[in-house]
Amino acid sequence: MNTTPTQNVWFDDAATSAMGEAFDNACKSLQNFGSAVPEIIANQIIAAAKVGERDAARLYEQALRVFGINDTSMLVVSVGSARPDPTYALITHAA
Repeated sequence: MNTTPTQNVWFDDAATSAMGEAFDNACKSLQNFGSAVPEIIANQIIAAAKVGERDAARLYEQALRVFGINDTSMLVVSVGSARPDPTYALITHAA
C-alpha cells in the first residue's frame, strides 16, 4: 500500500484518490475565482481528510464551503461514484 505524507499524517491510496478527485472537481468548479483557489481547496480537503472523510463528493462540498458555496447541486461538475457508503481509509500519524 502506498501512502502520501502531509505534516505527520499519511494518506493511503484510497484517501489520495478521493482527495484528488475532489480537488480536480473543485478546481474546475471554481476556475474563475483566481490563482489562490487551488491552495485553498487543497488545504480544505486535507483538513477534512485528516479527520477521516474519504468520500470524494463530501470532500468536494467541504472544499467549496470556504467560498460560501453550500449548495453544490447547481454546479456542472459531477463528483463521486455511486458507492452506498463512504470508504474510510487508514490514517497513520507519524511519530
